Amino acid sequence: MLCNNCDQENSSDAGFCSKCGYQLSNTQAQTPPPLTAVNISKDAQSSQNTLSSDSETADSLLAAFVGDKYDSFYRDKWFKDSEPRLEVNNDGSSIHSFNIVGLLLGTSWLCYRKMYLVALCVVVGINTVDLILMYMLGMETYNSLGQTSFFIAWAVLTGMLGNYFYFSHSVKNIKTAMSGTSDPATLKQALTEKGGTSWVGAIVGSILAVLLSMGMSYFFAPDWYWLV
Repeated sequence: MLCNNCDQENSSDAGFCSKCGYQLSNTQAQTPPPLTAVNISKDAQSSQNTLSSDSETADSLLAAFVGDKYDSFYRDKWFKDSEPRLEVNNDGSSIHSFNIVGLLLGTSWLCYRKMYLVALCVVVGINTVDLILMYMLGMETYNSLGQTSFFIAWAVLTGMLGNYFYFSHSVKNIKTAMSGTSDPATLKQALTEKGGTSWVGAIVGSILAVLLSMGMSYFFAPDWYWLV
């Protein structure tokens, strides 16, 4: 080891220069400790604590946004086989679980859960497909099959994908709220106001969905549709 004061060469484990007595740099302080079972255990414990903290944070934020039904229903539907999280993992198949209320109420349920944009997309999408089937199948075939396919589309979108839609909606709103404030109390209050449910939204949304469906049929459906 070379002394920075007098350029005297010293042994690698020397603490002071043999010529001038200058204290040599402590390389041991700069060298990371060797990997041992204890160190590995500490690192694993630290990672586990971080994971647990993230899981608890996601759990509390989702609970604040969803409301009472989170603990009794959605937590199990979304995270039955995994820890709560604020992202959609490729292996998070539990969020694709079935939602019977979504199947039965359709747009009304989407609006009840304040998923207004999703409800709009579903109504426009399903009615567009329905109009296409009218022109492709013709009057006789459509009258026998068209309505069946219409209800199957509702079942697939709001029943089979309802929980997925709601999870994505919740995560998006939580991340938006987190970007606006770092105070936990303010954040949870904002999520409570933004999330939850709305009977007014469900009623108004249902009426608008019916009017939108009727309007699309009025302007775009073939002439025979109104003669049936």
